[in-house]
Amino acid sequence: MDSYYILNDAVQYVEDHIKETISAEEIAAACNYSVSNLKYLFHKVFQYGMMEYVNRRKISEAACRLIKTQESVCQVAFYYGFSSQEVFTRAFYKIWQETPGVYRKKRHFFGLYPRQEFICDECGVFRRRYDLTGLAEELNARDCSAVVCFDIVGIRFIKTCYGKDAGEAAALHALQRLEEFLGGDCSIYRLAGDKFAVNLGGAGYYSARNETLKVLEANGTSFTFKGNEISLSMFAGVCQITAGAITSKQLFDSLNFTIETAHKRLFRSFTGPDGFQTLKLRCDDASGLYKGEVSHVYRESHMGIHGFACRIPCEETNYFFSVDDETEPVRWKTSENEYHLFFPDGEDWYRKTVFTSSKEVLRDHYYIIRNLHRQKDQCLTFTLLYLEIMCSADGRVITLNGGELKEALHEGIISKKEYRKIVNTGKSILNRIEKKRE
Repeated sequence: MDSYYILNDAVQYVEDHIKETISAEEIAAACNYSVSNLKYLFHKVFQYGMMEYVNRRKISEAACRLIKTQESVCQVAFYYGFSSQEVFTRAFYKIWQETPGVYRKKRHFFGLYPRQEFICDECGVFRRRYDLTGLAEELNARDCSAVVCFDIVGIRFIKTCYGKDAGEAAALHALQRLEEFLGGDCSIYRLAGDKFAVNLGGAGYYSARNETLKVLEANGTSFTFKGNEISLSMFAGVCQITAGAITSKQLFDSLNFTIETAHKRLFRSFTGPDGFQTLKLRCDDASGLYKGEVSHVYRESHMGIHGFACRIPCEETNYFFSVDDETEPVRWKTSENEYHLFFPDGEDWYRKTVFTSSKEVLRDHYYIIRNLHRQKDQCLTFTLLYLEIMCSADGRVITLNGGELKEALHEGIISKKEYRKIVNTGKSILNRIEKKRE
């Protein structure tokens, strides 16, 4: 049986019994699946446990009830099957970073963890989608509505560097920022882990664009997570939805297209301490792949391997984003730790080693590339492909962008031969990491 059928059955059981005390054994029995295998499947997809999913769904529904009713915190706790108000408050604070009482006074958004469904798309990529039934109903009740779609810049980087909990913290702070700048008259929905849709109702395009710019002016400001200051920025696209019995799936596809279109208007450049752009990455419109250029390279040997290297003591990333062609771009900056690039001779990858302020290795990133060429004036050019592998100082190894790689194959951006080569290169990098550990 396909994994997404099992997960959909499990999610449906949770929804049908969300007001009850639910056990892992009951969910597994409803899916005709073993408890251990179902727990493994949940953790693989969500990066957290099955009962944690149940808890997050309960807390999201309880948050809605706190906002929309006058029931006491104790009544809401028992309504969703919590054994006591104290247990409920601890679980609520873990997710919202506020007690239920404080949350009720300050917030109007509650769908932090909406119901999800699972599909296998036409590219063979396993995906999950958040339920947009409520938003579809709102939009179908009005002739035309302005919807703004927001996406967090670099959420994968945040999760990779600081852990999955940092990604959830970023989502929460992004949503709170939307509440702060857009007020309580709008409706906010979570589209995916780092994507959000805001229904501004009868607002026209230009009014919605102005509201969007208010939010984007806060780009580059940080939030604190476990002692780390993490920069939080978003980009956005505005679309107008005409009522016409639009379904949740149609709406998701439309909003996702709006985000993809907006992403093409996000640009970044990297400036080293000497003021020059040591590393440049730009998207090639023809292929959809990123072209890279590195200056100030020199020959170096590392552990008996010869290649080209570049050390960047510190770097500033400059971002530019335009909502449309009529508005001035929003600009902001972030800073990166010292890092070292190494391009081994005869290989189709390069390594980026990031250091702490005390010169200790923080993590290694391995990027798969093609068309590496040495140009004049100590410069390298290359084409960046999809697969990335990260190895942290504490031993975590993460392979990124597998879904995007399959999409590139499906869309003809890369051939089957190149797809296999990229996958095999990734495996060789993983083997290299394992040997280094030994």
